[in-house]
This record gives sequence, C-alpha cells and structure tokens, in this order.
Amino acid sequence: MKSLLTVILAASAVFAGALVLVERDVRDILPLDTDVTVYFVERDWFVAEAPSSWGETIAESAQGLYIAHLSSPNSLADIPGTVLLSRNGVVLFRPTAPLPIAAHPGIQHIAPLRPYSHRAFLPAVPLPVTRDPGLIDEIIEQVNEDSIRAHIQALEDFETRLCMTPQYFQSALWVADKFESYNLQSVSVDTFDFTFYGNTYQSSNVHAELPGTLDDPGIVLIVGHLDAITYVDPFNFAPGADDNASGVATVLEAARILSQYQFPNTVRFVAFGAEELGLIGSAYYAQNAASAGENIVAVMNIDMILFGPESNRALFVPFNNQSSFIAAMFGEVAAAHVPELDVNVVYSPGTTYSDHASFWQNGFAALLGIEAAVNQNPFYHQETDILANYEQYWPFGTECVRASLAFTVQAAMTDWLGIEDQNPIPSILTATPNPASGTVSLALNGAAPTQVSVYDISGRMVLHGSGETINVSGLSSGVYLVRAQLEGMTQTTRMVVAR
Repeated sequence: MKSLLTVILAASAVFAGALVLVERDVRDILPLDTDVTVYFVERDWFVAEAPSSWGETIAESAQGLYIAHLSSPNSLADIPGTVLLSRNGVVLFRPTAPLPIAAHPGIQHIAPLRPYSHRAFLPAVPLPVTRDPGLIDEIIEQVNEDSIRAHIQALEDFETRLCMTPQYFQSALWVADKFESYNLQSVSVDTFDFTFYGNTYQSSNVHAELPGTLDDPGIVLIVGHLDAITYVDPFNFAPGADDNASGVATVLEAARILSQYQFPNTVRFVAFGAEELGLIGSAYYAQNAASAGENIVAVMNIDMILFGPESNRALFVPFNNQSSFIAAMFGEVAAAHVPELDVNVVYSPGTTYSDHASFWQNGFAALLGIEAAVNQNPFYHQETDILANYEQYWPFGTECVRASLAFTVQAAMTDWLGIEDQNPIPSILTATPNPASGTVSLALNGAAPTQVSVYDISGRMVLHGSGETINVSGLSSGVYLVRAQLEGMTQTTRMVVAR
C-alpha cells in the first residue's frame, strides 16, 4: 500500500484534492508528500485533502467544515448542520446556519476543521534524560489539596467565565495576579481578536514563564483552559468548577511550587481562552509558536480532573504519533511517583476535544489529562458544575495534579533534540519487526547504519553498536528509541519490545 501511494503522489506532484476518507493508519504511510494535507486522524483512518484514488470522497473542500465529538450516539440528530461523515462518535459536518454561543447536550465539543502541519508527523526526539526521583518526590509532596480547592472556588465565584464576558476578563486578570505573586516572568494577559460563528469577539490567554538554565532550552508547557460554558445561559452562569477550573488550578499549583526551583528547560504556565468555542485560544497560541520556530518539546494539558467514581476512577491520557515518547514518560513517572492513581495512557489521535489538539496540529508533542469518566459526569456543562458536587471524589483530583506535576518536572529536566523544521520529507530509519522480541533489522535510507544507540524511556542508553541488526532479547517490554547514524545523517524511530 505504501509503495502504491508513493507512486500515486509521484505521478501527481500538484493536485486539487477533495477531502477523502482514507482507511489506513497514517503511520503506515509516513512520510506524507507535501501535497497531502491531513485534517483529522484516528487510529486506523484519517481525513485528508488527497487524490480520489486514496479513498472515498466526503467533501469537495475543507472550507467551512467543523468536527464534533459526541458524548452520546443518540446526539447525531442534534448536529447543527449537514452531516458529511459520522464514525465512532466523530462527526464531520457543514453548519446550516451560524452556530450559537452555547453548548449542545450530547455533543462533547465542536471545533473548526483545521489542517495539520507536516511537522505533526516528524516527532520530537529526546536525548538522554536526567533522572532525579528524589527531586520529583520533593516537589509533588508540596501539592496542597486546600490550595487546589481554593483556586477552584475562586474561579467558580466569578459565576460565569464564558470567554467574551466581563467576568472572564476579570478571571484572567486574577490568574495573572496569581502568577505575579509567584514572581514568575513574562506574565501577560494576551488579548487577541478572532472571528467565530460569523461574529467578531475578543478574548485572552494568560501566560507566565520560568526561564530555563540552558543556553538554548526546550520549552515545557503546563496548560488548561480558563473559559466555561453551560447549556442554558452561559452569559450569566457558567461556574465550570471541573470544566475547567480544575485544570487552571493545576496550572496555578504547578506555578506556585515550581517557581521556587530552576530547571534546564523553560517552563510556561498558560490558561487558554475560548476553548469551549472551538479551541480558539490554543490554536492562536500554537500557530504563533510554530511560526516563531519555538522549541516546544512537551505540553501537558489538564482538562477536567474532579469526577472520579469508583467504577471508573482513572486519568485518561491520550496521545498521538509525535507524542508517543512523552506519553511513555508520563506513564512511567506517574507509576513511580503517584502509584495510587490509575492512569490509562492510550494511543488515541482522534481525541481532539481539548487544547492539546492545537499543538498536535502544529507539530508539537502534547498530552491531555482528563477524567476517564467524563462522558458519565452528570454535571458536565451544567449549572451544577460546582466544587461542592465533587466532594466525594477527593483525593482523585489531587492525585491527578501530582501526576501532571511529576511529568512536568521530568520534562523540564530532560535534554531534548526538539522539533526542527527541516526537509518535509526526512531521511527514513526503519526497524523491522516492530514490535520486536529478538533480532531487529535496521536500515537508514536503505543502508546499514554506522552507529546505533537504543534508549529506554528514562533516556538511559541500553544498547550500542553498528550494522544492520540489533538484538533486543535482553530488554524488558516497553517503548524504546532507536537512534542511528550514517554519513552525517542522524534519524530516530520508536520501537516497541513486546514479550
């Protein structure tokens, strides 16, 4: 299939492509030709502007289309437009009228259909990791449940944080004041104009920075969205304790604690606006970061962590292709430092209903941390999303904060190669078979590498050699990075060892 697609692309260097549904795992056909634009990715299918020979045509163009995530399959009839594709709770549609400023029961999220940067399929590659478990434990032991609760209650008390209301801007200034009280740098409320649903509104992101000590540090983000919405009257009452005062409280708790330390990498703390109206604030931020060539190496996005019923008391952490290394890092760090928390780290590139997706689309590695039972939460987008209704679930929220902070600290200590905007069709390193259990054949642009290094998730080198084969029979099951060199070229690929 890969060779066939390559031939098709070579035969049509430029084409006017409609949107097609491609029944393939996009990872199987990387690298993509620059003429192909991807708009949505799931585990075993994707939507792209591509030749009709790739798959079923679903729209003549992407202009004016939206993606919706359903929380109930019965909500398809409530989609406010013409449905072009409905699959596994994901709906591609064309609005029949300007969308209202309101949430839709049964619809988890609606956002404009946006293209992926080609950098999205060139994952960031870390160098060996600095491990300091004692420091991580020291830091996360400072997480204070009373502090988290106080921040959530303060944000709830603004009554609404719909992104264009006066109360939202007041809450943004309150967050900025908290950042300043921690003596962080570059504190600002970043006001911007954007057009949405046929009208022009103004909203803000709030951000602060803890500079890294390296001459050329990577940038680690811990983020959450500040705005809130309800089904009935969001202009007057949208308390949003779980969605998403809990995420912003995590960012503030991280800022309070980490401001006492220094790390090799820069740490940024961001509260995004207009997430509920289509990831507007984070899209603005991530697009600007990509245009500026910022070396963002890891993003931890927290969105809803208060609802943890015993039947599904877990933190769901979806990741996509370029985020696979940091996902494995999160799983290991959480297991080592917050073992009481059940963490579900899952390859789920179609989970795009929160701000991490804006970073995925711009080629940055990012994770979402969200309560696994989000679709069972009876207070979701309701006036009842208040702190008092989550009392029975503590300390689940605190555990989620601790795990997110532990990951942020580990990422801040890591040496990163980062994402470099190089030739959009990179050199290719292959490892076969993958997953592997014994001998693995390697090829860099079809030739045997002159040097090969294998790193585990902690960044420790576990194998080193040269030539076309390596033997991984002595390695434990898990995710590894294989780094190979040949004639001045260096490429890295992910390898899974499975027993």
